[in-house]
Parts: sequence; structure tokens; C-alpha cells
Amino acid sequence: MFKGIIVFLLTLTIILFPIPLKITLKYKNKVLEIYIYNKKIKAKTPSKDKVNSKIKTMEKEIAKADFLKSLTFNDFKLIINKIKNLKFKPTMSLNTYLEYGFDDAAFVAILFGLIHSTYSFFYLLLQKFTKVKKIDLKVTPHFKENDINMEISGIIYANLGKIIYISFVMISCLISIKHKKTNSKKYKGGNVHG
Repeated sequence: MFKGIIVFLLTLTIILFPIPLKITLKYKNKVLEIYIYNKKIKAKTPSKDKVNSKIKTMEKEIAKADFLKSLTFNDFKLIINKIKNLKFKPTMSLNTYLEYGFDDAAFVAILFGLIHSTYSFFYLLLQKFTKVKKIDLKVTPHFKENDINMEISGIIYANLGKIIYISFVMISCLISIKHKKTNSKKYKGGNVHG
């Protein structure tokens, strides 16, 4: 009985309490590095045989995904509206540090203004799909150096209940789209009686 209560409380904790997922992107000296929970993800260079076998499997998967090819602009609009109207959205916080410089001082100054305006647009876009807890941007321009260094650090808070809810809504949306497409295919053409 006591073990059952502990198992129930543990599963309830896993389902309801948010799990933070920290992802960091670093671009320095023309090298992009990806970190998940401060652990660097290393990209292995595959052999030619592995690449060829992966290409063949990808071609088979693309051939199977005829449904995804048949999605129209209105279908994508419906999917985006479903995501925007979700009751339980994941929470996220984002920190960005950008250090850049070019030889032309006027171009650096214009780019400084463009970065801030596009970042505010990006913030409004993020608010439609997630609950933004905190967003921070630090930009350091260099007028004499020619370099670009960037670090984007983001934390997404999502519990298992939210993930199940979002996947259920998306699957039901895709099923309804597929059902409409199969019904429209049945009624196209054929014999007309009258």
C-alpha cells in the first residue's frame, strides 16, 4: 500500500511538474557548438557506406510521406492556429549575447538597429507559440574588428502532461486534415446522374 502511494506520487510529480530543458548554441571563430545541459554534442563524420544507406532509407521515407507533400497553405494555417490556441503552452526563457564587427562603421551602426528591431519581432512571434518567461539580448558592436561571436542560451519548461496534450491536439488535427482529403478524393470525378 505504501509503495503504491509512493509510485502514484512520483508519477504525478513527473506528469505535473515542469522539466527544464537547457539548450545552448555557441558560434565562435566560425565554429558552431551545441550544448544540452552543458554537455557538448559532437557531430561524427559518417563513412561513405553509411551515408549511402542513410540516403536510401531517407528516399524510402520521403516516398512514404505523400500525405505531408499534399498539405496545402490552408492546412499549414490550420496547424499554426491550433498551436497558437493551445491552452497549455510550454514556458521558455531566452538569453542572447552577440558580438560583431565590420570594417565599415556605418554598416555596423545600421545593423545594430536592425538586430534590435528583428529581435522584438522574434519576441512577439515566440509569444504566440510559447509563454515567454524572460528574454534578454546583449549586443556589443566592434567598429574596427571583423568578427562575429554569438551565444544563444534557452531553457524550455514543459511537463509530461503538456507534451501529451500538445501531441494529442496535433495528431487529432492531422487526422482531421487527412480525413477531409480522403473524402474530397472520393467525390472528385465519377459518374454524374441526373
